[in-house]
Amino acid sequence: MATGDQEAESQAVAAPGAESPADLVRSMELIALAHGFELGEPQARSGWDASAEIGTDRGKVVVSPRAEGAFHVRILHRGFAWSQGWTNDLVAVVEVADLWRRGGLLRELHDRFPFMSWDELAQAFEDGDPAPTKWRQLLSNDWHLPDRPLLQAAHAHPDLRVFYPDISHRSLMLTREPCDLESGLVKITPLSGGLYQVITFPVAFRREVDSLSEALEVAAACCRSLSDS
Repeated sequence: MATGDQEAESQAVAAPGAESPADLVRSMELIALAHGFELGEPQARSGWDASAEIGTDRGKVVVSPRAEGAFHVRILHRGFAWSQGWTNDLVAVVEVADLWRRGGLLRELHDRFPFMSWDELAQAFEDGDPAPTKWRQLLSNDWHLPDRPLLQAAHAHPDLRVFYPDISHRSLMLTREPCDLESGLVKITPLSGGLYQVITFPVAFRREVDSLSEALEVAAACCRSLSDS
């Protein structure tokens, strides 16, 4: 329970518009102390996206001061923003960080803090099966229209669609564990002249083939090998 002095101090520092990441960290720490929240050891980050960062078991909560006293709050995990939002209420920002550190779920986060939106793929990660959602996003995204024939063919193969997909520089990357190359990666890259290259990591394997269908079969054999290891 916060004392009267702590409550007064909390209200004073909760006024939005922190001048620097260090000031923001200090303000958040004082609010946490006043309300009995636990933030661990927040870090001030400088640079183009100056912010306060709060580490958690599921990524980090990043709080960036913006114009007119607003704060941009992001929960970054597995390489992307699971949830984000804008608010002028720094106390609510600290509550978001506290809830996430204590294991709060995405829907709970949004219910308590409606300004925090959340990502469909993040929900799939939280539910434990993100691969189907990632496939659907890649297949429906016009940004990947040039890659759609490769994506459609790979998704149609039962040994490939169970792996987690991503596209980078026209290459389809399939990993056994999402966002974890060390768990096993199979990469299919279109080359000029209708050729394809299949490589694996961390086990070194490389083969060039003459067609997409052959590339898929080579990739499927590699995926089965990864699954058996």
